[in-house]
Order: sequence, then C-alpha cells, then structure tokens
Amino acid sequence: MSRLFRLIVNTRSRLYASGVLPTYQLDHPVISVGNLTAGGTGKTPLVIELARQFRNLGYRPVILSRGYRRRTHGIVVVGRGQGPEVAWQNAGDEPFLMAVRLPNVAVVVGSDRYRAGLRAEGEDLGDLFILDDGFQHRRLHRDFDLVAIDPVEWHGDERLLPSGLWREPREALGRAHAACVQYSETTTTPELSIPAFTVDTVVDGLVRDGETTSPETLVGQKIAAFAAIAKPERFFRTLEAIGLAPATRKAFPDHHSYRARDLDSIGGGIRITTEKDAVRQPPGDFYFLRVSANIRRFEALQDLIAARIPAPTDGTS
Repeated sequence: MSRLFRLIVNTRSRLYASGVLPTYQLDHPVISVGNLTAGGTGKTPLVIELARQFRNLGYRPVILSRGYRRRTHGIVVVGRGQGPEVAWQNAGDEPFLMAVRLPNVAVVVGSDRYRAGLRAEGEDLGDLFILDDGFQHRRLHRDFDLVAIDPVEWHGDERLLPSGLWREPREALGRAHAACVQYSETTTTPELSIPAFTVDTVVDGLVRDGETTSPETLVGQKIAAFAAIAKPERFFRTLEAIGLAPATRKAFPDHHSYRARDLDSIGGGIRITTEKDAVRQPPGDFYFLRVSANIRRFEALQDLIAARIPAPTDGTS
C-alpha cells in the first residue's frame, strides 16, 4: 500500500509542477507551515509564534486551517481576533486554540483553503495569510513554504502512509523555502538543502481556572498526566524536564473527545494535560501545560520571508 501511495504522491506532484492541476492565488501573501510526516512536529505552536511575530511587525495575520475533525462543513470563521466565536467542535481543537491564544488574529477554517481565504478577504480580516498544515495543500499558491521537522523522524525509516508516517518522501523538501527543526538533546540536527532554524519548546506555565502557576509549586506532588495528541510521550517527557515526574500516564487517541469515564480512568493525583486537550473538555479539576515555540535566529527567517512578501499594508514594517 505504501508503494501505491508513493506513486499517487509522485504523480500528483508532477501534475502540479506541470500546471495540469491548477493553483489559485489570493490577493494577499501566504506563508505555509506544514510537514512531511503525519502529526506531532510542533506545527501549532509554530503557527501561533509566526502569527504573533508578524502581527507585531504590523501585519494583520489570518490563519487558514482545515479544521480537522470538526463537526461542521464548509467555511467557518472561528474568530475575528477577539477570541473564538464558535464551539471547539465546530472549529476543530487546534483552530479553536489558536483563536484563544492570538488576540487580533483571525482564524478561518475550510477544507478548501483558497475559498476560506476568499471569505477572509471579503470580510477584510487581514493582509497576510498563514496556512496551517499546508505543505500538501498545493491548490493554494503560497509565497513562502516553511516545513516543520522532527529530527528523530527525519533520521528514521522513510516509509510512506499507510504503513509509515511519511506523507511525502524527503526529496519533497526541495519545494520548501526553509525548515524549522525541533531541538532535540538526543538526536543530531539533520543537514538540509534549505535554510534551517532550530525551534525550542518553551514552557509558559501550568494553567487552571484561568490562573497561571509555576511548575515549581507542584514539584514533589503526585502527578497524573493524560493526553490525546499525536506524540503523548513528548508531553510526558516535558513534564519530567520541569521536575514533574508523572506517577500515572494515560494516552488516548489523537483528537479524542473526552467523556466522564475517560477522566475517571486517569487515576489519582494532580491531573495535568496539554492545552489542546483542555480545549476538548469543560473546565475541571486539572491543570494544562501551556507551551510556546521559540524560533532561534528569527530575524534571519523574517528576512527570508520579507524578501518574498510585500510590507504590511499600513507601511509600519
């Protein structure tokens, strides 16, 4: 099956490269953030950080996302910069989270990101699009392609879906303009053919009932950690790195919709989960870990992007 998938991927790529499959362009520039593997490369914190940085540079970013596993169809404006306007089930957990984390940044979901962008342009929601998980969404023209890379996966076996994790072979990285590589203490940073920037995961704190707490206050307490993300072990390791070794670790399928009995199965102790998991359940007796992405040498990445997109419409860049 992976051989058939590779044939389909390669054929599709040739059709786009030759112009047989059309690409559509929006009036405003597009920065795409994507990856070559399925899930768990830190795209969501990276998208949030890019939107924050370019907002601070004078742009009005709009995030375009598919809205994976949402219960709605068509195009949905998740938020116009003042927080989410719809429930997470109608937005998808990641777009909802982005709308929560990013004041003055609009978030729009739609399986056709070009039409979602047209909706955003029609409402004048911004002047710069950030395409979430967009490397394979080639229907929409992008001015800058940024690929998130997990160095462990990069050095591993390149097996394509469905038997492996790879959406495209490594050689597809040649379409990108730059890469963001997660920092790893145990894995060598890969040598790439395009400019590469190291990304660190920064722990902002533990949040409960809207209040942020330093992790140090919980050191020595019995911790029950749970997560429903692509790579829960990474979350568990992050807790260990900040001195919170979980006595219980419970992993659910990615994007799992929690029910009362799921929480009952977690076990005793102080419950801690991820921010994305917290979106998918009502406020309760648990903390969530808030993390951000820090792009080393961001100014150099900014220069690469600025060379391919116009200045902000208000001219304050």
